[in-house]
Amino acid sequence: MRVYILDTSAFIHGFNPQLVKGEHYITPNVISELSRSRLRDFIDLCLSLGKLILKSPRHEFIELVRQKANTSGDLWDLSETDLSIIALALELKEEGKDPIIVSDDYGLQNLCSLLSLKFKSMMTEGIKKRYFWLIYCPACGATYGPLEKFCRVCGHYLKRKVHKK
Repeated sequence: MRVYILDTSAFIHGFNPQLVKGEHYITPNVISELSRSRLRDFIDLCLSLGKLILKSPRHEFIELVRQKANTSGDLWDLSETDLSIIALALELKEEGKDPIIVSDDYGLQNLCSLLSLKFKSMMTEGIKKRYFWLIYCPACGATYGPLEKFCRVCGHYLKRKVHKK
């Protein structure tokens, strides 16, 4: 049986767990992102019909994903929802399932690729290569870790660029 983990973008772009065979998972973060949306009623319906499973990943998987995202430079651009979805995929994979993450988020896809997790896009082609990112100051050239947003030297807003493919 196919196992899908759905990002918020999957619902925004029309993924319907009632029409696709398999198990469908979301994390509480997805519900939070859609709390003020008409899609929330649809998600509640899918949950009540058993077409959607709400599951929080265990803490150790979230920390593992956070460490890998830090190493690749993706942590700078990923949300807590993205991290929870990838962590849930790793947890389900450890349980012997073969999850597919449905998301159009390139940063999420990049990290999935680095972690050997399957992913599928809804509206985009998806990524073709894996990237490692460098966080830098475009004004003075200083480099930083992924949690920094502003340069400590000159105060400029940081950017990221491909460090290696």
